Amino acid sequence: MENPAQKFDKSVISLCENIVTTAIALHLKVASTFLPTAIKFHYNFNLRDIANIFTGVLYANIETCPNSNQMIRLWIHECYRVYGDKLVDYTDISSFKKIFTDVVRKGIEGLNDEVIYAQPLIYCHFAKGLTDIKYMPITGWDRLKSLLDEAQDRYNDYVGAMNLVLFDDAMSHVCRISRILESSRGYALLIGVGGSGKQNLTRLASFISSLDVFQIQLTKDYSVSDLKANIATLYLKAGVKTSACCFLMTDSEVAREQFLVLVNDLLASGDIHELFPDDEVENIVNAVRNEVKQLGIVDNRENCWKYFIEKVRSLLKVVLCFSPVGATLRVRSRKFPALVNCTTIDWFHEWPQQALESVSIRFLSDITVLPKELAYPVSNFMAFVHKTVNDISKLYLANAKRYNYTTPKSFLELIALYSKLLHEKVKANLDRRLRLENGLIKLASCTKEVDALQDVLKVQEVELKVKNKEADNLIIVVGTENEKVSKERAFASKEEKNVRQIEEDVTAKAKLCEEDFLKAQPALLAAQEALNTLNKNNLTELKSFGSPPDAVVSVCGAVLVLFASKGKIPKDRSWKACRVLMGNVDKFLDNLINYDKKHIHPDIIKALQPYIQDPEFSPEKILAKSSAAAGLCSWVININRFYEVYLIVEPKERALLESEKELKDARDKLTALNQKLTELEEQLNALQMEYDEALAEKQKCQDEADKTAFTIDIANRLIGGLATEKIRWMESVKSLTSGIQQLPGDILIISCFISYVGCFTRAYRQELQEKMWMPAFKNSQPPIPSTDGVDPFEMICDDAQIAEWNNQGLPSDRMSAENAAILVQSERYPLMIDPQLALNGSRQNMELASLFYDFRSAIILIK
Repeated sequence: MENPAQKFDKSVISLCENIVTTAIALHLKVASTFLPTAIKFHYNFNLRDIANIFTGVLYANIETCPNSNQMIRLWIHECYRVYGDKLVDYTDISSFKKIFTDVVRKGIEGLNDEVIYAQPLIYCHFAKGLTDIKYMPITGWDRLKSLLDEAQDRYNDYVGAMNLVLFDDAMSHVCRISRILESSRGYALLIGVGGSGKQNLTRLASFISSLDVFQIQLTKDYSVSDLKANIATLYLKAGVKTSACCFLMTDSEVAREQFLVLVNDLLASGDIHELFPDDEVENIVNAVRNEVKQLGIVDNRENCWKYFIEKVRSLLKVVLCFSPVGATLRVRSRKFPALVNCTTIDWFHEWPQQALESVSIRFLSDITVLPKELAYPVSNFMAFVHKTVNDISKLYLANAKRYNYTTPKSFLELIALYSKLLHEKVKANLDRRLRLENGLIKLASCTKEVDALQDVLKVQEVELKVKNKEADNLIIVVGTENEKVSKERAFASKEEKNVRQIEEDVTAKAKLCEEDFLKAQPALLAAQEALNTLNKNNLTELKSFGSPPDAVVSVCGAVLVLFASKGKIPKDRSWKACRVLMGNVDKFLDNLINYDKKHIHPDIIKALQPYIQDPEFSPEKILAKSSAAAGLCSWVININRFYEVYLIVEPKERALLESEKELKDARDKLTALNQKLTELEEQLNALQMEYDEALAEKQKCQDEADKTAFTIDIANRLIGGLATEKIRWMESVKSLTSGIQQLPGDILIISCFISYVGCFTRAYRQELQEKMWMPAFKNSQPPIPSTDGVDPFEMICDDAQIAEWNNQGLPSDRMSAENAAILVQSERYPLMIDPQLALNGSRQNMELASLFYDFRSAIILIK
């Protein structure tokens, strides 16, 4: 302080001797007053404590201690951190405050008590800001909360999710842990029951001090060698890489007591036996050799290793989070003294009322089904319940010699259970109310729908009558048309038979004609052959005869007769007339070939007969005179023969033509009849389809009318049957609506019952519920709505469930039923205290025990 560079005030410098004297007096008084016991095993106060006090005072500068009062205030803070943070209960803390006040009053005069004891009495390295590292006092709780909220937000952004409720006690512990971590060889021993927040507060303080937190991942095969490997990694990180880090370890991670051997060596000297193999040690020595040289130290192996250990002890912080419950910590501190002697102890006491209320209000505000105005009274009542359980647990220990531990975790689980049950019950009530309201809506709509269906049914009945009439009319029309088509079909069948008969006659006549015509065919062929002998030359030769023989003239005269027009036989049959006929030889030959042999006039045939009967009229005889005349002779003879046959064929051919004409007419008539019949059948089919559609429409209308009538009947029966239910449903909806409003209070009593009473006997349960909780519950402001005369036991189980438990072997007393209900409703693993071995008496009881163990509850159950 006398260093001019520090610029301390003279009044501050003058306090040095008094502070040292008072500190020694205080230490002697504390060491003589707070003696170690089995529970307070760590009450060993020695020179380390005085050194720790002045180590904190040495953080002071002109800004920290501008005057004597601020210097004394800093020293008081350090005394509270070194001595006060070790004390296990509020009684010892009160005694320490009294001793401290007396010693300070006697040792140092002229102090301003309002200044040096002003609250909050907290110094930390981030009072000016998270990045401005100065050991300064906190000006107020609001300032500290804003700083820690900022740190928590940064932690959530850069590291991971953390949801801390920063009440005053929690903020104080963060500052205490931060003070330890910022000190050289910052080793902390945080002692508190589960759920106190030791780990989360350590992580936040480490984040503020820019420390990387390491925590072992315990597995089934995790061994001492694994822990050594992890610690070696931390040593390399701190000693070689110059990276500050924090080793966090909880008592649940001490799977083997051998782990603490390593931790004890780490705390005591930092030199852990065989932590590194020889080759790794050489690598470490070489890594720090340059740093040792820069410090002006001989860089031999021993100095380098010593420098490495000191650097590790400076940069590697250790935080141990242990529970004071039982004798475990006491035994460990005796086996491994460095756990207590080489650490700064911060004892986490039970949460004060303000902490309980802050935490509960924080989580209750997130319950959407809880009215906002009820969050504060519910929070206050939860804190009160937790406090009363702590109080009666002390009485329970004094009277029954049984321990019951209520930790902050118990309180947090009470809040979680309350949230869970409230959500479930509200949802169940809302679902049930919704079903009833839907039922009432359905009944109302059913009544309206019945009236509407009556109107629909009337319309459908009128439409059905119209459809019936249309169908009946169509039946008459279809019948008439069907009869007409049947007549036409019969007539067409008759005509078809007639046509078949005519076809048979025509076929027979055609056959006869063909046979007769075949008889004339030889003569026709002979005539054709005779013509084939004629040509232009021989005809020209014949024509050139001046005076032909009589036989030739006779032949030409016969030809002239055949060519007589319209049966007018020429009188002039002389050679001259014959030569005129043959005037154009080509035309004459063509006339011969195309002679109409079927239509020869009878007079011509008659006039031809004298020629035919003439014996000299023979082709063979005339051939000698003229080949052309012989051919004409043969042609005439064969034409005559053909005509004689044709006279027989011609009537038959004419009759065949008439028959064919008759057949054609009959077929045309049959075609017309069939066409007409087809048209009539198409009309009939159209009428039939129209009739079928009308019949389908009629049936559809009939079905719709029947369905509507059936629906009306069912609806009327439903409305009639539920008439009384409607009244009950309306009352149930009103009851459920009011019940939802009363659920916050009912569930609050149930949650407290499930969370806290499991460990107590019947008398203590009644004491808690009837004499402590219910009066405070009724006096809550604002009032918490609840059902009058609510019994938590009746709200979490019913008679049927109790009967089932009794059938499985559960005793029928109220105590056993309550225990079973607590097990069923809780979510933690069960610990059953069963001094009378009630669950081991029979096979049925073993089944009951198995039933209980199926539920994950951590309630302590006393049988």
